[in-house]
Amino acid sequence: MIEKLLIVEDEFIVANDLTNMMENAGYNVCGTADSVESAKTAVDKYQPTWVLLDIFLQDDSMGTELAPYLQEKGIGFIYISANTNQSILEAAKATQPYGFLVKPFREKDLLIMLDIARNKHETSLQFAAQRELLLQQQVRALTDEQTTLENKLNKIPATFQSLIPFDYLAFSYMPANGDKPESGAFFRVGFNEYQVLPALEAKQLNQVFYYQDNQTQIRKSVEASILNGVAFHSFQAGRISAGGLLAPYRLNSSLQLLNKTSEGTLQLAFFNKNENGFDHAHKTLLCKNEKFVFRLFNTLSLAYAGDSKTLRRAARIQPVKSVLKFDGIYGNSAALLHVLDNVEMVADTPVTVLILGESGTGKEKIAHNIHLLSSRRNAPFITVNCAAIPADLIESELFGHEKGAFTGAIEKRIGKFEAANGGTIFLDEIGELPLESQVKLLRVLQERQFEHIGSSKTIKVDVRIVAATNRNLEKEVGEGRFRLDLFYRLNVYPINLPPLRDRKEDIPVLAQYFLSKSAEEMGRLEAPELSQTALKQLSVYNWPGNIRELNHLMERTLIKTRGPIVQSIEMPAMTRTEPMPVSATGDNRKTLEQIEAEHILSVLKSCNGKITGVGGAAEILGLPPSTLTSRMKKLGIKKELYHDR
Repeated sequence: MIEKLLIVEDEFIVANDLTNMMENAGYNVCGTADSVESAKTAVDKYQPTWVLLDIFLQDDSMGTELAPYLQEKGIGFIYISANTNQSILEAAKATQPYGFLVKPFREKDLLIMLDIARNKHETSLQFAAQRELLLQQQVRALTDEQTTLENKLNKIPATFQSLIPFDYLAFSYMPANGDKPESGAFFRVGFNEYQVLPALEAKQLNQVFYYQDNQTQIRKSVEASILNGVAFHSFQAGRISAGGLLAPYRLNSSLQLLNKTSEGTLQLAFFNKNENGFDHAHKTLLCKNEKFVFRLFNTLSLAYAGDSKTLRRAARIQPVKSVLKFDGIYGNSAALLHVLDNVEMVADTPVTVLILGESGTGKEKIAHNIHLLSSRRNAPFITVNCAAIPADLIESELFGHEKGAFTGAIEKRIGKFEAANGGTIFLDEIGELPLESQVKLLRVLQERQFEHIGSSKTIKVDVRIVAATNRNLEKEVGEGRFRLDLFYRLNVYPINLPPLRDRKEDIPVLAQYFLSKSAEEMGRLEAPELSQTALKQLSVYNWPGNIRELNHLMERTLIKTRGPIVQSIEMPAMTRTEPMPVSATGDNRKTLEQIEAEHILSVLKSCNGKITGVGGAAEILGLPPSTLTSRMKKLGIKKELYHDR
C-alpha cells in the first residue's frame, strides 16, 4: 500500500519542493496545508498515514499545536524546521514526534527518517495495545477479587502505577443516589510503596479535582485532560492560594479523568513531580479503559456502604511494603522511581532501549535490570564497552572471525552478538564508536544477521539491544560524528538517568550501602554509621562523578575510619584552574573544551599523572579509564603537560 503523506508547511516553494521529493520517492502526497486549522481540515479529508510538520506556520500558529490532534487519530508525524531555538526544540520534542529534521537537510536523511519512523510507529502501536490489555487485566482482577475494602484500597496504586506513573493519586466517587462522595488519596514513598491518606474533605476535593460538576441532570460523559509544567502551575495558581492541600508534595503535572454514568460520577486525579509527567498515551489508555476503571470504584463504593469499620481503618496513614524488585538499585527519590517505572514498563518487550546519562549514574545497572525483568532473564547478558575496543578490532569483537581471516587470527572466534543470542547485548558508551564501525553495526540492528570475518556464511541472531551513552547523540549527529540512521534505530525507547545532584535525598541510603558493602569486602565485622556532620558534607557536594564517585569515596572513608561513627569525610577538593591569558581582542571567554581540558589537567597534576586505580584521575573524575584516555587524546593532553620533568 502506498502511504499517504500530508505536508504542513507555510512556505509555498518549500512545500512544492517537498512534494516533488516525496512523490519521486514513491509516496502519495495527498495535500498541503499552511496553518493548524487548514491542516486539521486536510487530515479529516485525506486521512494521511504521515504528516511532515513545520513548527512556525501561518496565522502565528505552531505545528506543536497540531501534534495532539494527530496523536488522537494515530497519525505519525515528523517535524521539519529551520528553527534551532533550544526552547522551541524542547517544546517540539515534548510532543513526542517520530523524528525531527533541521532545514536544510538531505533527501536521503528524510527518507531514512521516515523508514525508521515507520518501524517506531508500529512498535508504539504494539506497545500501546500491550499496555491497554495489561491495565484491563489488572483492574478487572482487583475488581473481582474477594477481599476486604482495606486490601483493595492498598492495591489500587500498584494497579495503575506501572502504566500511568504518579506521585500522588486521588479519587472521588459519587453514587447517583448519594449526597456525599467517597474519596481517598495515595502518596508514593517508594517503589510499590504508598501511604494511604484519609478521605478528602469538601474543600480539599475542590483543590484536587479540576472538573466541578454542578449539574443535577445525569448525562453520560467521559473527559480527560493533561496539564504539564507551566500550564499546570498557572492553572493551580488561578484556583488555589499558596499552601493548599497539594503544596507539600511538590507536584508539577496532572492527568485527570471524569467519568459520569447513570450509576454515579467518578473523578481520578494523577499527579507527578516531573514537569512532563503525562502524555497523550496515558490519556488515551485511561479513556479506553474507562468502563473497567469505573466498575472498580463502583465496587469500592458498595464496600464503603457495607463496611464502615474497614473504612475507618483504611483511612489511617499506613505504608504498603514493597517487594524488592531491582538488583543493586537503592533510593526512593521521585527522579529514581520514575526511571524504575520506565524500566518495568519496557523490560518485557522486544523494544530497543537507549540509556542516557552522565558517567557514573548507573547505566549498566539499569541495563542489567531490564534484562533481569524480561523473558530473556535466563539467557546471556553480554556487555560491550565500545570505547575500550580498538577501531581495527571492533568488527571481529562484535561479529567474530574465522581462523586465518587476518594476521593474528590463530583460531575461530565467535563475536559478542553471537554469544548474546537469545538474550540481551548491552552496547555501553555507544557514542564512542567510530563512524566506520557504526555502518557495520547498523546493518546488524536492521537485519539481525551478519557474517564472521573471513566467511560468507550468514548467521542470524535473536538479541535484545540496549545501548548507553554519556554523550548528547543529537549534537554528535549534527556535528557529523554519529550517524543519523543509527541514532534513530537506537533511540526507540530512551531512558534518562538523573545525576546524583538531582536525587540528593538518595545519598544517605547509597552512602550507607557502599560503606556496608566495602566493610564486607574488607572483612570488617560492622560498618560504621554516618554522623549528621558527615551526611551534611555529602549533601552539599555537587558529585561530578555521580554514584561511582560516591562509591569510591565511601571505600576511602572506610579505610580511614576505625570507630563506629564516621564523624567527618575528607571530601574531594573542588579543582581550580589557572586563568587563561586574555586574548588580543580582550575576549577571555573559554570554550567548553578548554574548560574540560584544564579540569582534566588539574586533576592529573594533583595525582601525579596516575590515571587508573584508587586515587587515580579516572576515579576522581568518575570516568572509566578508557573514556578518560579517549578524552585526553581528543583534547590533545600529552604526558609532558602533567608530568614534572
